Amino acid sequence: MKNKKTKTFISLPVKENIIDIPIIEKMKKEKKCIDLVDKNYQSRLKEIKKAYNNKNLDLAEWLSEFGLGWDYVPSNTFDNQEEGYYRWQLSWGGPSDEFRIYTDNDKNISHIEYWYLDWFDGASIDVNDQEVINMIVWQLECDLTPIEHEEKEVA
Repeated sequence: MKNKKTKTFISLPVKENIIDIPIIEKMKKEKKCIDLVDKNYQSRLKEIKKAYNNKNLDLAEWLSEFGLGWDYVPSNTFDNQEEGYYRWQLSWGGPSDEFRIYTDNDKNISHIEYWYLDWFDGASIDVNDQEVINMIVWQLECDLTPIEHEEKEVA
């Protein structure tokens, strides 16, 4: 007797018809953020190292054009987010990616995370590469302290 392969389906009513979607098969094919975060970080790291080591490049100009923005995310902006952080957002939508920079009130970096996010999924890795850290330090020098950001949010 041969084993039958079974599939799990969910039925969605569409007008008068029923559409069957093979959920298990779809989930097996789609990679999760945890499977993609390192590869995407390595790609970003390659771009940053190339710019950082290019002696003919104006890094200030490059930083102003690389990614979408630099901002501060105050504590409790999101559920279960007790600590504020600086965010260097590189892309937005699904998927998106960003660096999250955690500092003390004098902007001394405690740690940096690279996040890869897709709808209802996300994964991060710790960042220790000096080129990334240097780029972030330059951006921090021009920004307010976390306390100043928090006070600005309250006002």
